[in-house]
Amino acid sequence: MKRTGHVLCLDFGTSSIKGGLIDASGRLEVWERESLLADPAADLAHWQPGVWTRGFKRIVERMKRSGLFTGAGLRAIVLSGNGPTVVPVDRRGLPLGEALLWVDTRAVRTVETSSFFLPKISWIKVNEPKVYDEAGAFLSFPEFMNLYLTGEQATITPSEGFKEFIWTEEQIGSAGLDPRKFPRFVRIGERVGSVGRNASSDLGLPEGLPVIAGGSDFLMSLLGTATVVPGRTCDRAGTSEGINHCIANPVRNERVRCLPHVIDGLYNAAGILSSTGRSFEWFRDISGQHGKDYREMMSEIVAVGHSRSTPRFFPSLHTGEVWEFADAIFAELNPEHRAPEMGRAVVESIGFGVRNLIESLEKSGCSIGSLRACGGQARNEIWNQMKADITGKPIVVPEVVDAELVGDACAGLVGLGDFSSLTEASGALVRLRQTFEPNPDEHRRFTEEYLVYEEICRRMVAVAEASNRGSAS
Repeated sequence: MKRTGHVLCLDFGTSSIKGGLIDASGRLEVWERESLLADPAADLAHWQPGVWTRGFKRIVERMKRSGLFTGAGLRAIVLSGNGPTVVPVDRRGLPLGEALLWVDTRAVRTVETSSFFLPKISWIKVNEPKVYDEAGAFLSFPEFMNLYLTGEQATITPSEGFKEFIWTEEQIGSAGLDPRKFPRFVRIGERVGSVGRNASSDLGLPEGLPVIAGGSDFLMSLLGTATVVPGRTCDRAGTSEGINHCIANPVRNERVRCLPHVIDGLYNAAGILSSTGRSFEWFRDISGQHGKDYREMMSEIVAVGHSRSTPRFFPSLHTGEVWEFADAIFAELNPEHRAPEMGRAVVESIGFGVRNLIESLEKSGCSIGSLRACGGQARNEIWNQMKADITGKPIVVPEVVDAELVGDACAGLVGLGDFSSLTEASGALVRLRQTFEPNPDEHRRFTEEYLVYEEICRRMVAVAEASNRGSAS
């Protein structure tokens, strides 16, 4: 029997919340976005959890205007979000000061660990002992918002094998942390609890509405692009970007992060670019184009064409696991260069970073035929075509580019019993809309430029590393 009603899906990113009402067929009926960084208290280095709850209230209030929240219109709510992020809460479940976001570098490694969270919690214990002592629990995100909704403490994991990257009893003991401060585990697609009286009053959601476990945003995007079959690859691009390849067996490469997949028995081999969207947004601000439409900017950038007089932009002068925007350099910059030429340099550096990661994945045995694009950058058709031309890979865009929301719907519908597995739900809900094929001539030209760019980058990194060694001695 075909079910009626919708799942309320919300994804808490670094800079914004995206919300959708999705029916059992995967149709996105209502979509809203709420900026988090517009909140006066928003500060990535000192994040106040109240920014999340205030943004949550605002986006739900707008979504309620659809009229689909009444009666049997709403069946469940599922949240996903950024990570690894840590929120200390007291014994009443209230936040204790700041959350440590995934971009926060504060961490203490008391022992070697594969956990992404325990070094942050160890930092709190060492540097904020009062917060550590008063903490009734440490929650990752979006578990903190689930606590706000239900009053229930739970940590979400996609599989048993993933726990070592969150925390295990052995890791907690080795780090000298109190095991009583770490909540029980639930699996993605399991019921966490129900919307409680306080949250119902705050948000206007039905009391007793099922709250189903979502998960980390990158995992939910794999479901929301149907990257659940070995050989498929997802390019999730927003403030940060990840090239995620589904594979049957784990791989090892210093540029590749390989973790258990959201689907049991599979693995996700990923290359991470921590600040691609942030780089473009930075350039947009410093060039005085903050109010300018992205498509207009990209049209001007593409119109520059392939020119040897165009400057080059190097986002970072070090190599490592993560491509990041830090200690950047503009090279070959001349007085006649204006925003379009400089913008092309920034955009090309992002495309070249994506291509470099694809090459690292392929050297590790990941055969990449196309990229299933999702996230905010996937809305820009000009950028999709340029990325296809740079990488030589078709860019495939699903109907719903905010794939985390569709992944949330998959988890919600499994929890409600509409589907028997996340794989089944993903296959039924994801529909592909458009493919951008590489232009052979453009790809050839970009390849020539990419090889020169990579060689210059290698030389600059070598000089920077030699200079650092000299300074250290």
